[in-house]
Amino acid sequence: MLEILYIAPILGILAGFLSGLLGIGGGIVLVPALLYLLPLLPQVTSDNIAIIAVATSLLTIVVTAFSSARSHYKRGNVHKNITLPIAITVALSSVIAPYIAIWMGSSLLTSVFAILLFVLAIQIATGSKTNPESDNIPSTNVLAFGGLFTGFLAAIAGLGGGAILVPYLTVVGVNIRKSIGAAAACGMIVAMFGSIGYFISGYGWTDSSEFVGYVHWPTALMIMLFSYFTAPLGVKVGQKLNQAQLKKVFAVFMMLVATKLLFDQLT
Repeated sequence: MLEILYIAPILGILAGFLSGLLGIGGGIVLVPALLYLLPLLPQVTSDNIAIIAVATSLLTIVVTAFSSARSHYKRGNVHKNITLPIAITVALSSVIAPYIAIWMGSSLLTSVFAILLFVLAIQIATGSKTNPESDNIPSTNVLAFGGLFTGFLAAIAGLGGGAILVPYLTVVGVNIRKSIGAAAACGMIVAMFGSIGYFISGYGWTDSSEFVGYVHWPTALMIMLFSYFTAPLGVKVGQKLNQAQLKKVFAVFMMLVATKLLFDQLT
C-alpha cells in the first residue's frame, strides 16, 4: 500500500492538470494507472480489479472536477443553458451504471473503456468542422440525450464524462471551451452519483477498513489532495490554446491510452 500512496500524488497532479485543460475529470489517466497499481493490494484480484479501479477513480473526480469547474466558471466557460439539461440527465443515468458495470466483469469492462476512448478520439481528431467562438446552444432534447449517454458510459468506465461529452458537444456545434466547461461541471455530478452507486453496490464485499464499497479510499484521498490544486493550472493553460490545438491534444492523448489498454487485453 505504501508504494501506491507514493505514486498517487503524481497521478493526482497529472489528473488535475488534464481535468482543467480538457474537462475530462482525469479518469482516462487514473483508470489505466489504477489497473496496474491496485493489484498490489491483497484484496484486489483479477475478478474485481476493474470495478475497484473505476470506483476509486470516480470518487477522486468529485474533487478534481469541482476544482476544474470552478475555474472554468470564473472564466465564463460554464454556460448554464448548455450545462443544466445535461446535468439533470447525467445524474439519472450515472446512478444506474455501477450495477451494469458489476454485471459486465473486469475484462469486458476494461475492453469497453479502451474501445470507447479510441472511437471518441477518432471522432474528435477527424471532425472537419471548427465550431464558432460565439455561443451556439443546441436544443434541450439534444443536450439531455448527451447527458443520458454521458452519465451511463462515464460511470461504467470511471470517467468524469469529458472524454464523451466534449466530443459530443463539439459535434452538435458548441465551441470547445464551452464544451470543456460543461464537461467539467457535469463530471462532478457523474462522479458524485456514480460513487454513491459503487458505495452501495459494493457494500460488504470485504471486511477491510481500506474500502468503502468498491472504493479504495486511501488511494482516492491522496489523489484528490493533489488534483484539487493542479486543475486551475490546466484551465489557465487551456485558455491560451486555440480550438484546433485543444482538439489535437485531447484526441492524441485518448488514442495513446486506448491503444495501450487494448494491447494489454490482447497479450
